[in-house]
Amino acid sequence: MSFLAALRFLTSIPIPFRRENWDRPLSQQQFARSLVYYPFIGLVIGGILCGLYWLFSHFLPVFLADALLLGSLVMLTGGLHLDGVIDTFDGLAGGHRVPERRKQIMKEPGAGAIGVVAAIVLLLLKFTALISVPESVIYSALILMPVLSRWAMVYAVFRYPYAREQGMGKELKGGSAAIVPVLATLSALAIAALTAGWRGIVAMLVIWLLTVMLARFFQGKFQGLTGDTYGAINEISEFAVLLLVVLFSFNNWF
Repeated sequence: MSFLAALRFLTSIPIPFRRENWDRPLSQQQFARSLVYYPFIGLVIGGILCGLYWLFSHFLPVFLADALLLGSLVMLTGGLHLDGVIDTFDGLAGGHRVPERRKQIMKEPGAGAIGVVAAIVLLLLKFTALISVPESVIYSALILMPVLSRWAMVYAVFRYPYAREQGMGKELKGGSAAIVPVLATLSALAIAALTAGWRGIVAMLVIWLLTVMLARFFQGKFQGLTGDTYGAINEISEFAVLLLVVLFSFNNWF
């Protein structure tokens, strides 16, 4: 089932009734078809975060509750996208080099100092934004954040070329029908509208603009996008959603 394939790839959530198949490699068809479900996987992650926030906030101080929530998000995703941030910024650190060398740096084992610093800064920004979200809109923010960020990856996969001859992006793009990004966009739009009304739609528009800017920047640096840059787009988009919620609430916009 493509939904379970997406859940397996994007999260570390085990499925007890499919345990015997969980460790088997995904076929290219399963992998490609799973792309349409990325916003729904974001919805699953958001629902879990909402439940955890309700639990943590009832028994712990707000700072500790939000720190545990952010740690839970990393655990739910297995650090997949955060690893993409580290590799992407390590590659960017070779800024004076040619794109091929930057891509080679991204594939090297281990983490460079620049990438680790970038990941730490991003986590600090997300934590600060999270504790700044008003209680009245925290649940909406926890839904919008993973849904729109996963949709941003879908858009980036289909809209921009892949930088390598082989890899995740090639399989996703090559094995999926043209209707997939349309369905993913409609799904994300519906969830955003139901979660936060027209503010959710505005947030999705801003995330689209951010995704375009990030994707074009990465394309210029790496001659296309890679799995690592998709992860970086996801992580930056998560922070951007929280930042938008804080901006809307703090400034009484709209």
